[in-house]
Amino acid sequence: MRLRVAGGVAALVLVLGSGAVGCDSGGSGGAAARRVVALDTARARLQDLVEGTTGALTPAVRWADDAFRAVPHENAARDNDGTAQLTLRRYVLTKVSAANQPRLLEQVRAYWKGRGYTLHPADSPDEASAAAPDGTGVTVTVGAVGNVTVVADAWVEDPGSTAPFGPAPSPLPTGRDGGPDTVPTFEDPAWS
Repeated sequence: MRLRVAGGVAALVLVLGSGAVGCDSGGSGGAAARRVVALDTARARLQDLVEGTTGALTPAVRWADDAFRAVPHENAARDNDGTAQLTLRRYVLTKVSAANQPRLLEQVRAYWKGRGYTLHPADSPDEASAAAPDGTGVTVTVGAVGNVTVVADAWVEDPGSTAPFGPAPSPLPTGRDGGPDTVPTFEDPAWS
């Protein structure tokens, strides 16, 4: 298993072409209301979103990425409308104590605000989300047992596959049942 350590504040520099990607967290609306971009453009943008978000955490945390996932969008009649929501999930594998979770969320909010993202006001104490100026979305959620997940999303033309770029770049940790185990296991005196 290959793990990465994100450090420092990563700069997000990506100039999108004629289309911007959309964020589902503000409501999908109809297909016409969504901004849809090319699959490869969305892939690069989502990678930049998760890199920048985890890179903003000080001190650095360990993490692992899941595969990109594409979920076709269905209209009210349950017909595929030709679009899909592409997501990339990054799991923080450093233990973050309950006392440090608010600090983690404040660091990502401050980073997003500095990048010109629009913070969503309906955040819960365990979640922060924002839309980037290009319309892409990013959410950080603290779940059960302190699991921290970064999810970036965008709308694309339906690629016809739920895993359009193949498996995760490195396998996620595996639990005893053989499934993915994203429960944080790495201790850090500043976070744990």
